[in-house]
Amino acid sequence: MHTNNIHVREMKILRLVNYLLTTTLVVAMLLACGGKEEQVADTNEADSLIDVAHKEHAYERLLELADTLQAAGKITDIQADYWRGYAYSRKRMMRLSEKYWKQAVNAEIHNKEGLKYYAKSANRLAGALLLKSEYEATMKVAVPALDKMRAANYRDNSDFGYLLTAVGCCQLMQGSAGDAAINFGKSMDLFRKVVEEEPTKANFTTAIVAVISITENFLQLNEYQDAFNWTLKFKELLDYYKELPNPDSNFVDKQQARLDIYHASALDGLGHHEEAKQVFNDALKSKYIQTNQGKLEAINYLLSAKRWDEAAQNFEVLDKQMQQYDATVSMDIIQHFLLPKYRANIGAHRIDAAMEVSRQVCDELDTAIIRMQRDEAMELTTIYNTQQKEKELSEQKANMVRQRYMAIIMALVLVILCFLFISYFRQQSAKRLASAYRSLGIANERNKETSRMKTSFIQQMSHEIRTPLNILSGFTQILTSPNIDIDEKTRSEINDKIIENTKRITELVNKMLELSDVNSKTIIERNDNTPVIQIAQGAVNTISASEEATIPISLKWGENIEQLTLQTNEQAATRALVLLLDNAERYTKKGSITLTLTKKEEYVLFIVEDTGIGVPPKEAEHIFEEFVQLNEYEVGTGIGLTVARSICRRLGGDIILDTTYTDGARFVILLPIN
Repeated sequence: MHTNNIHVREMKILRLVNYLLTTTLVVAMLLACGGKEEQVADTNEADSLIDVAHKEHAYERLLELADTLQAAGKITDIQADYWRGYAYSRKRMMRLSEKYWKQAVNAEIHNKEGLKYYAKSANRLAGALLLKSEYEATMKVAVPALDKMRAANYRDNSDFGYLLTAVGCCQLMQGSAGDAAINFGKSMDLFRKVVEEEPTKANFTTAIVAVISITENFLQLNEYQDAFNWTLKFKELLDYYKELPNPDSNFVDKQQARLDIYHASALDGLGHHEEAKQVFNDALKSKYIQTNQGKLEAINYLLSAKRWDEAAQNFEVLDKQMQQYDATVSMDIIQHFLLPKYRANIGAHRIDAAMEVSRQVCDELDTAIIRMQRDEAMELTTIYNTQQKEKELSEQKANMVRQRYMAIIMALVLVILCFLFISYFRQQSAKRLASAYRSLGIANERNKETSRMKTSFIQQMSHEIRTPLNILSGFTQILTSPNIDIDEKTRSEINDKIIENTKRITELVNKMLELSDVNSKTIIERNDNTPVIQIAQGAVNTISASEEATIPISLKWGENIEQLTLQTNEQAATRALVLLLDNAERYTKKGSITLTLTKKEEYVLFIVEDTGIGVPPKEAEHIFEEFVQLNEYEVGTGIGLTVARSICRRLGGDIILDTTYTDGARFVILLPIN
């Protein structure tokens, strides 16, 4: 450490010497370096090497080529950053991919090739952010990119079309359906033009993927008529491709099957169930629908149409598909595949299969959480190592420049200046080092506390999920035992218990998924005009229906509340209040819980008072942080208050703890009336 500090001081001294005594020489050097043109690169050879690695899915090789070819001057910095981002995205290291795409988007563009890779990087970055529902971040990338491409007259390409689609999807999900429709229309017109001028399968694929993205967004919002209309545009593109000379029959078969699946989903949502069934039956005639991937794509329609047996059968290929792609069980797979698979088997009355899925969820949940944390840690470590590598390269270049001109500087001047400034730099370095050690110690303690809380959270979630799973396992063994005669009343009670514990598992997983949205700043749409009392009564009813609720909740309201309505999101507001009441029930062993409704200026206040253990004033903000439980021996996940505050803030309000209340705890939800 001491040697490194001396080296740093010497570098600073040398820079100062160059500035004081060789200003003219340094200016000449900078002019010479700045005017030096990049080596003429054999772009064809470089592109060929990259293309081979790309097609072979050799992503480590692709990263090596990006470094090597960039260092040799055969590809530009922006091109290298694009391919690094692409390789890391395929390796599921999204932080690194976003880092390099951001570098590419922020780089200076010097020629048409740079503009091409700028557009590709902006497209990829916007798509990655959109996938995470970070709509504001997506707009901050896509809108400037579209402006820059318009200014450069670089618009007649699929990247521009997909950026328009991304902007439209953000506008649609943020409630600006009119603006979204305009951008969707522009993107469709552009894709028509692109496929007419260059009717390649790649261009048709890009256009169809864009149309599918739009259709899926409308289906997600239950806008079935709009989804149906976009399936017609899907059909238009596919019919045009079919009319080309020598169309790819496998491509046509796959896209026709996908078109029929989306068409059937839209028709089913519109209530045309028989017509939807006929369209889906047409999809079943395709080769693609018989493949594992095709069967999985068909599941969404089968679930929405309550065709449980067929959905359960299609889910049987899930394990084969995961083995084919060497996929490990993650939280996304649990959410998007295993839980729907469980519901499909329950709906099809395949109790054994449902229990097998529940056991798989139980067995894999801890591993999935730990793997997710490990992957994030490894990705952050890689980012740190990459930054260190870039720093070392930068220092090496700087050293080379200094070494070329050190011989020009007189040794006597260097020695004199060293003695003049050595004391000053030593003092400054010592101060910075001491400050860095203090900061490192604080950061280390925070990391230890975070790790401890996360470990406790994982153990608590595992316990809470295993309990209902064990109950389900026991009842299933009773139902499937051939030697036990069960009367109808008992069978009905067992069925109620199975449903109750299934809901409990789903609620726990949903809590974990809600946790992923805690730091989101996306505003929740507020399109419901809902009576205040209806929100409060709905939350009270939800808590009262729970078997864990032991303390009755008193509901009171002030003047002018009975007729007051909120312009909000009823489901989200009710959810936040349920979490707050659940917290009160959990920490109140005796006494009472009161929910009071009142109006203050432009806000409605939902005041929850209990006679429980209370919260020390110094913990008033700490309890809203993730995984925090003041009583570690109390059952709970430590995320309820965190999620509740996140929801309220995204609804334009907040949750606070009233520290003046001393008979227990008093939490206040503030929601804007308009």
